[in-house]
Amino acid sequence: MAWLIFIFGAIVAGFIQGLTGFAFGLVAMSFWVWILAPQLAAPLVVFASLWGHIISLSSEKNLFQFHKSLILPYIFAGLIGVPLGTWLLEHVNASTFKFILGTFLMVWSPLMLFRPQIKIIENAGGIADIFIGFVGGILGGLGGFSGAIPSAWVMLKNMPKDKQRYIMRHFNFAIQICAILSYTIQGNLQSHLLPYFAVLIIAVSLPAIWGAKLFYKISAQQFNKIVLSLLFASGIFLTVSTFIIS
Repeated sequence: MAWLIFIFGAIVAGFIQGLTGFAFGLVAMSFWVWILAPQLAAPLVVFASLWGHIISLSSEKNLFQFHKSLILPYIFAGLIGVPLGTWLLEHVNASTFKFILGTFLMVWSPLMLFRPQIKIIENAGGIADIFIGFVGGILGGLGGFSGAIPSAWVMLKNMPKDKQRYIMRHFNFAIQICAILSYTIQGNLQSHLLPYFAVLIIAVSLPAIWGAKLFYKISAQQFNKIVLSLLFASGIFLTVSTFIIS
């Protein structure tokens, strides 16, 4: 039964990541938290998320349909933030952090359904993007939630859905590469994980491709609702896990 839950969580998470460009960790952990210890789940999330990005990105015909300057500020700042987040992981109360972030997402996501027009954010330039990327990098190193704040930011900027997904996919891809390198350096990727990696490669590949293809068949409004639903679910998961995960 544990393996079935593990595989089903990977399939659903791979599909959602292919569709939206982020949220593998959120979706997978909502299944895996019941069967895997956090120390085991963390490197598996990073590996599977990175693999899902590779698969879905390889299926794209126009991989860089927008100028690279659109994403580079987020990536460079995010890569700086990852090691800081990893360091903070040893110095902050993880439960308090997850509770605060989860509560914020549960309140913010429903409000975004009203599509607020915040001109100061819509007109924000590169400096603001760098700051958001930096925060996303910290959250990625701290708890694997690199997409939470940047996805909210690009939505508030009222970007078209293709630009939102473009930023989130490439940003999270870069952050996951940095994270997997950190795990390798720290010796967290050990031989007992190999069977899990093999199953993840099989379970994630096709769903990630299907999600990437479905993206072009949904409207911008449907895309935003899916993202907001994921962020709201993320808030619930983070808050609840504060009380059930030691």
